[in-house]
Amino acid sequence: MDDEMLVDKSFSRKLNEYKDVCRLMRTAFPQNEQIPMWLLRVLAFRKSVNFRAFYDDDLFCGVLYTAEDDKYIFVLYLAVNDRIRSKGYGTKILDWLKQNTEKIIVLNVEAINLSAENALQREKRISFYSRNGIFDTGYRFIDEGETYSVLASDIHHFDLKEYEMLLSRFSLGTYKKHITG
Repeated sequence: MDDEMLVDKSFSRKLNEYKDVCRLMRTAFPQNEQIPMWLLRVLAFRKSVNFRAFYDDDLFCGVLYTAEDDKYIFVLYLAVNDRIRSKGYGTKILDWLKQNTEKIIVLNVEAINLSAENALQREKRISFYSRNGIFDTGYRFIDEGETYSVLASDIHHFDLKEYEMLLSRFSLGTYKKHITG
């Protein structure tokens, strides 16, 4: 990996790596967090939704799926190709996002739970985002029995109601989670 920025491409069935992206999306996230690929593609036709694949020269590095409004850009999915993890590509994808928006970056991650099977992975994930300037807001919600933490790049200007409105608009009104502080 060199110090240059990654190349990004809009995700579509025409990408040579289409199957690689689909496999990564299936393997990088728990089943209960996966939205069907056909629905992700349909939602990505909306102006406020962006589905990008990232490359280092010809090497497929990862994907980023976001939804945005006037104030926030919500990262629904960020995944790095499992064959090249821990080589700085996740940071490079976040750097690309930061350079392409002035908005507050927000996302949800599994909350730290020392008794969870993937406790170490959860801690590493939150540490990764913290190193990249995205911090725990202190808000939590429960989805299908799992507790999630809400992270943001600017916790001082984060507004829970505005964030919930973004999630509701993105989900076409199906988002009904109750977030607590």
